[in-house]
Amino acid sequence: MIELPAAAYPALVAAVWSACLAGAAVTAGLRARARDMALRRAAASLPSEPARALLVRPCAGADPDLQRALRSTGALARELAALAPALQLTIRFAVAHEEDPATPIARAVADELRAAGLDAALEHTRAPGPNYKIGQLAAVVDARVSDFDVIINADADVELAALAPAFAGLLRPLLSDDDEPRVGATWMPPSERLERRPETLGDRASAALLSGSLHAFPLLAGLDPDGLVGKLFAVRGAALDRVGDFAALARHLGEDMELAQRVRAAGYRVTSVAGVAPSLARGRSRGAVIARYARWLMVIRAQRPALLVSYPLVLAATPLILLLALSSLALGAPGPALAAAGFALAVRVAIALLAARVAGRPRRGPLRALLAAAVDAPLADALLWAAFFKALGPREVEWRGRTLRIGASGVLESSPRGSERA
Repeated sequence: MIELPAAAYPALVAAVWSACLAGAAVTAGLRARARDMALRRAAASLPSEPARALLVRPCAGADPDLQRALRSTGALARELAALAPALQLTIRFAVAHEEDPATPIARAVADELRAAGLDAALEHTRAPGPNYKIGQLAAVVDARVSDFDVIINADADVELAALAPAFAGLLRPLLSDDDEPRVGATWMPPSERLERRPETLGDRASAALLSGSLHAFPLLAGLDPDGLVGKLFAVRGAALDRVGDFAALARHLGEDMELAQRVRAAGYRVTSVAGVAPSLARGRSRGAVIARYARWLMVIRAQRPALLVSYPLVLAATPLILLLALSSLALGAPGPALAAAGFALAVRVAIALLAARVAGRPRRGPLRALLAAAVDAPLADALLWAAFFKALGPREVEWRGRTLRIGASGVLESSPRGSERA
């Protein structure tokens, strides 16, 4: 038996830690591959009976690619009509009020889709806060839940063109009663496209996080089967009716997480599906991106606190592993220290390569892919750590121009600081 000096023990722990991360990544990657294989089956097996689906796209503000994203709804509808002729799709663009900069864009696209023979319209919701998105969904959906078999939300920055096969996989479990317990909600992991040079460092860091780390949602879906990310999701109409409609979620910042919990409590399953929902978001500052992910972590802290520790220990663990490995260098064991540090870096780059693959990054040559992974890894980890520390502070968020406090179980409350500003 080889006896290690005491100075090498930190390096040994670091190596074991890295091996555990590698195992988690392999497990998540295999599950992502299984979902991709299921996609081919789902696309060809939608029920032939008539089904009614309502697709809602909540909009706010004139984002740079809003028109492109909304117009992609028409491409999706046409592709779905070929895959599932019995599916009756109703499309609604939801905007809070006439003065919102999204109104003329959404109206023009709705008119274009109607002229092409689709059931599409713009609805002004006058949605109350504090969660405007869920308010918009409630205004469009809640009074007519019983009219539809499935309700779908697609955020305004998601490009839906070419997603029809994956969309079929999103819908099929909700239109079938073959499985017990029945599936009540499905969601498609989102990612961010880098088809052009990112406009800002914030854009680049966000894309690195979502397609270069274990936080890439196609991988995270395999590690956290109870999750639901609300950028592109669908819910069975009967299940939504049982959990109290969207209005019941209006005071939750993490409405998607709360919806998943309520759907499961009602006796249904929640599952991710194959495919990647591409976001066209861009033009964000570094501070705005940090604040965005800090809000996500505040939701975790409030609604699933046991998962918060997974961020420093799993999803952004490499900096801690390197510190632990290199402590053996300071203790006088340079060989084990450098070996453990090298292994940690190799595992982290391999995770970035895997994440890029499952997140749908365009294929590139081995050298370019390796260089991109080497950039993604530190950017993603730095962003997660910055968001993590911000989320450990006061439970207040700046959201759409207001200061709100996240109370018990993720319920939004008015902030005294926000009242002072008002």
